[in-house]
Amino acid sequence: MYCGIDVSKGKSNVCLIDSKRNILSEFEIKHDMKGFSKLESSLTPKTKIGMENTGSYSTPIFHYFKNKGYLVCYVDNLKMHNFAKIYNPNIKNDKVDAKLVAFYLASNLTEVQLEKCNELKDLSTLYYKLVQQNTKFKHMFKSQLATIFPELENNFSVLHVKAIPILLLKYPTPKDISNATDEDIYKTMREHVLTRIDMNFAKRLRELAKVSVGVVDYPASCFQMTIRLMLFYNNLTDDMKNRMAASLEKTPYFHLVNTFGYNTIGVSILAGEVGDIRRFANHKKFVRFCGLDVTEHTSGSSINKKSSITKQGNRILRSYFHNQLLCHLSHKTEPSKFYYRLREKGKHPNVCMTAMARKLAVKTYFDMKRCHEPLIL
Repeated sequence: MYCGIDVSKGKSNVCLIDSKRNILSEFEIKHDMKGFSKLESSLTPKTKIGMENTGSYSTPIFHYFKNKGYLVCYVDNLKMHNFAKIYNPNIKNDKVDAKLVAFYLASNLTEVQLEKCNELKDLSTLYYKLVQQNTKFKHMFKSQLATIFPELENNFSVLHVKAIPILLLKYPTPKDISNATDEDIYKTMREHVLTRIDMNFAKRLRELAKVSVGVVDYPASCFQMTIRLMLFYNNLTDDMKNRMAASLEKTPYFHLVNTFGYNTIGVSILAGEVGDIRRFANHKKFVRFCGLDVTEHTSGSSINKKSSITKQGNRILRSYFHNQLLCHLSHKTEPSKFYYRLREKGKHPNVCMTAMARKLAVKTYFDMKRCHEPLIL
């Protein structure tokens, strides 16, 4: 027996069919113990349950029946979309979708096991939002610093050396720094950060503060609050990285970390956003999922064809591949030669970067596919 479930917020539509695709029953359940018990009473121990992955809505019902010992799986959303076009191209509602999921299971088509990547999916999304928020506070910090102590950024790396924000938290203005002793500045920075900071560093900082042209009466409390928020998000991001690394070890993509161009954060984002790479039949579908596929805008028989990427895919992956191409360009690796070849042909830099990002997405697809192949010793 096959059970297709169309998951919605707070409720689901259920369709039960037998091996000959005869509909046994159709009903609706609520996402509570009474609703789950009603569905369980209609199942047999060998019933195969399937549903589309809808994030937080499908997770409770998925794990409830999985923990009960039933065979539960997610159906491939991409193939399910094409499957629906064959059976009911013009009809779409919750009842029909549940029936289509049941028919999909009976056809023994691709299933996706995403439960190992569910945590990474949540962590990668949260990490992406944390980095965006932290970037705003960093911009605020640099903007306020340019008003209070403009000489500091030109002489020290204020964001990469964690000791500087910690020092400014205690001594927010040039006057406070110049009034402190070299020993006080040295101890403040060494107390929280184990970096190569000596007394000469503190002495240079005090001398710079004495000749600063910054605004003297700027409200230091606002500046200190910005620093606290920035440091808070920095610590939160570091903790997030450790959790993502621990969760990544449970997936087959962990070995990609040792390959150039990948790191723990990048591979965690890939595993979380993609799930099982095998659900994509080929690299073109994966590129489309990332929103890096090309579309053309034409009018009638016009020869002036304008092409651009669709941007209809996953924005987090699109941002990831943009950062990855910057890494390859800075190290002048083999994939970066493709970028420079396009530049020699007179292509716009943005066009070259988009083409290279698409090429890196194709490379990533095959790298992730190889992670599922058995190791040959």
